[in-house]
Amino acid sequence: MALGSFGGSPAETGDNLATLKNQFLASLNHEIRTPLSGILGMTDLLLETRLDAEQQDYVATARNCAHDLLNILNATLEFSTLSAGDLHLEEAEFDVAEAVDSAIREFTPQAQAKGIQLAWRARPPSPELVLGDPMRFRRLLTCLIDNAVKFTLSGAVEVSLEIVRNGNGRADASVAVRDTGVGIAPDQIREIFESFRQLSGGLTRTHAGLGLGLAIAQKLAELMGGEIRVASELGAGSCFRFDVPFRLPPEAAKPGVARAEPAPGVYRVLVVDDNPIACKVVTRALTRNGYQVDCAEGGGAALSAARQLSYDLILMDLQMPGIDGLTATDAIRVLPGYAATPVIAFTADSLTEARALCRQHGMQGFLTKPVDAAELVSTLRHFLP
Repeated sequence: MALGSFGGSPAETGDNLATLKNQFLASLNHEIRTPLSGILGMTDLLLETRLDAEQQDYVATARNCAHDLLNILNATLEFSTLSAGDLHLEEAEFDVAEAVDSAIREFTPQAQAKGIQLAWRARPPSPELVLGDPMRFRRLLTCLIDNAVKFTLSGAVEVSLEIVRNGNGRADASVAVRDTGVGIAPDQIREIFESFRQLSGGLTRTHAGLGLGLAIAQKLAELMGGEIRVASELGAGSCFRFDVPFRLPPEAAKPGVARAEPAPGVYRVLVVDDNPIACKVVTRALTRNGYQVDCAEGGGAALSAARQLSYDLILMDLQMPGIDGLTATDAIRVLPGYAATPVIAFTADSLTEARALCRQHGMQGFLTKPVDAAELVSTLRHFLP
């Protein structure tokens, strides 16, 4: 069908085009993420085996290429969603320090390969738990860390965190990302937040990427009610700082109340995914961290498994043949003992609509494929300490 062949008014035509665009992005997102998840997961497993130095270099290079492709996909979809105003923040309880630590770990191999130091520090006292959107907060931070590591040829990148209480159960998270990189000329600071700036002339031609990272970071900071400030000197490095407000959980809002550390336990997890490669990757990551894991390749198999055994948590894919993840979740919820069992969406569908559907069907969490082992385990520990 030609783009101009829709009937109806211009407004209806625009709505139809917007619907087609969203459907196309959702399909493209899912179809690319699924094989990428397998590539990244299997190369991670391969790197854990005995390889000589040459083989390790080949596998690590393949993994880095796949990760670069994932970054391009993420940036394109995210920028499109932010520009259209379709992104809505979620509110969940999360550990700020843990989110920062997870973001740092993501870029540690890249920093080590360049011979630069990547570290972070937190200024106590800071409440660890806040109410906000953990994924968007982490994404904002990773955009800035990625930029810092990319443009730092030697020296260090340091991330600092300070949480300041404002009273009335609220606090500001102040984060700074400092580097000893190439720096920015004063007359170019405003331009670095422009979309696709990476494609312009000058030094940026020597670096990969679409040039959307800082534009996305700025939009996310504004969406979260904060702002990004930049201090830089050409040839002497830069400091990107942002402050975003959060609500505090009721118990964290009371001074002097310490969070008790729960006793560790052995938990049984059901992984539901029609892709056997995804099942293999997740099983390996979780068993390595002490979880008992069973896999069900589809919604029907998940129902059968839940009827036979009691699971402490379920990782549920959404798009599966036959019984999809949402339908399977509804059916499992009515089984004895599963009314409050944590069900975490584990899917290649990262669009906002999917998150809303998951909440409507009683899912307590959302993980987008591909996910690294550290983030996966961190999410499970939030529900199964």
